[in-house]
Order: sequence, then structure tokens, then C-alpha cells
Amino acid sequence: MNNMGTLLLLSLLSLCGTAVRAEEGASTDGKFPEFCGDRECPKFHLVQQYDSFELRAYEGTQWVTTELDDGFLGFGMVTSFRRLFNYISGKNSQGIKIEMTVPVLMQYPSKDTGCNATMSFFLSPSLVNPPQPLDPAVHLENSPPLFVYVLSFGGYALDYDYKKKAKALAEKLGNQGLSFDDSVRTTAGYNDPFTLLNRHNEVWYKAK
Repeated sequence: MNNMGTLLLLSLLSLCGTAVRAEEGASTDGKFPEFCGDRECPKFHLVQQYDSFELRAYEGTQWVTTELDDGFLGFGMVTSFRRLFNYISGKNSQGIKIEMTVPVLMQYPSKDTGCNATMSFFLSPSLVNPPQPLDPAVHLENSPPLFVYVLSFGGYALDYDYKKKAKALAEKLGNQGLSFDDSVRTTAGYNDPFTLLNRHNEVWYKAK
């Protein structure tokens, strides 16, 4: 995905996120990591802090997911985002609006897996039975508890930055003899473009 697509997605995230927060409200009970801001995000336990990355244990989570389109100048990324945003805006079997969460997760399988890249929104555990999507290109999925190696970094992150950081994380894991699944590269974005300070981005590799 090119940098133009990333910029378009950031702009759309800003507009959509603001609209949902204004209508639905935001979590303020302090139970989420500080970098999640005023949005709900998945819970995790910090297992090990290394010099520049960490190992987290995540609880089981639920997500709404669609394929990550690769359209001209990155417009496909925006199309994928709109599908998911339409779902949380009421295009679902119950017609309910669901609060925007973080992170926006993108998974990029290696070419030899034969799988397509995906984009996902986290769904709050308070949605015991999430409504079914009406768009056939959108589906619900459950992620079991898992351990992931995470490298966090700040600033405005474009696709190039995520790839560079993922490569750095893979090298660090290899140098320390830590076993991980390199068949899928995961990126996690937490901020809209109007957040100027303390921006938070992550790259993940699943621990083996």
C-alpha cells in the first residue's frame, strides 16, 4: 500500500472517528493503555519488556474484517475502511451504531501463503453477540488469546515506516533467537491525523 493511500486513510479516520465519538461518547474509566486515548482497545498483559520491543499476551478478541483493497493511488485502502465504518455506523443486522475503537489493524500475509491482506476494527467485549454485517465483503472473526512481539514508534507513520519498523523488529527477534511467525506482518494505528503529539504506531509479529 502506498503512502498516498495511507494519507487518505488517516484523513478518513479523522472524520469518521470524530463523528462516532460525538454521538456515542468515549470510555473514560481508565482501564485501557494510555496510548489508546479515549477509545476502547484490546486488553493485554505485558509479559516481557526488551530493549526496544515487548512481548504481550492478549486476551481473546473479536474483530470486524474486510479484505484490504489495492486500488489506484491507495484509494482501495479507503474503500476497505469505509466498508468497516459503514458496519459500525449501522449497516449491520441490528441497525445499531457501534463506537469507534482502536487500533485499526492491518495484516499483510507473505506472498507464499496465498492469503489476501486485511483491515480490521476491534469490537468491544461488551458486544456479546455482535450484529452480522450486511455487506458480503465484511465478516466477523474471533481471535484466540495470543502472544505477540510489538515494536512501538511515534510520529506520522506511512506504509514505508511500517515496513521499515517491521523489518527492524524481525531482525531484533532473530538476533535474540526468539521464535516468531514471519508469515504475517501486522500493523496497528491508534491516532487520527489531528493528533499532533504522542502519536502511537505499532508493528506486530506473533510469537511461536
